[in-house]
Amino acid sequence: MTWIAIVMVVVTAFGYVLIIRAQESSPADGFTVPFVAAYLALMAAMLGVSLREESLAVRLRPALRGGAGVGLLAIGVLALMSIGILLVVAGGLATAAAVMTLAGRHWSTVIYEAAAALVALALLVAGFEVTGRLIICPAKGVSGGSGYGFVTGEYHWTCVDGHLDYRPGFCSSSGGGIDANGHAFATNSC
Repeated sequence: MTWIAIVMVVVTAFGYVLIIRAQESSPADGFTVPFVAAYLALMAAMLGVSLREESLAVRLRPALRGGAGVGLLAIGVLALMSIGILLVVAGGLATAAAVMTLAGRHWSTVIYEAAAALVALALLVAGFEVTGRLIICPAKGVSGGSGYGFVTGEYHWTCVDGHLDYRPGFCSSSGGGIDANGHAFATNSC
């Protein structure tokens, strides 16, 4: 089950990067794609390490598989409308493998497995919170957008000639243009 999950995650990560690269050359939230790819690579690596037979890897096997399973399930649910179905299946396989490794172990192993799952979730949330706000402004022109953080809530941003204006709250009524002197300007009624 673990090998199948690893293959599914690696194939999905590779496909995700190819799909995104084909869609847009330089998105404003350009750090989100590398974060998702790195997160998927980390989940695959955790599953890969859990297959090792060294004593440390065997002791950490339930935590590695549990953390990867929950992390894959969470990101799979978030991405269900695009690449998520394979990640949900891989997360289910990893979680089942984690549960199977608990047989005959002490109850403290369950605590380590739960802690690993919480760390995987916290890393996912923190990564989306940070990368969603690392906006890449074009050197010329006006652009803008909005988003929603899991912890921090709604936000919106506007870029004018490479300068970022970032504010909390949702805004769907912004725009911009070029004045008579050739300088970009933003209009915002939020």
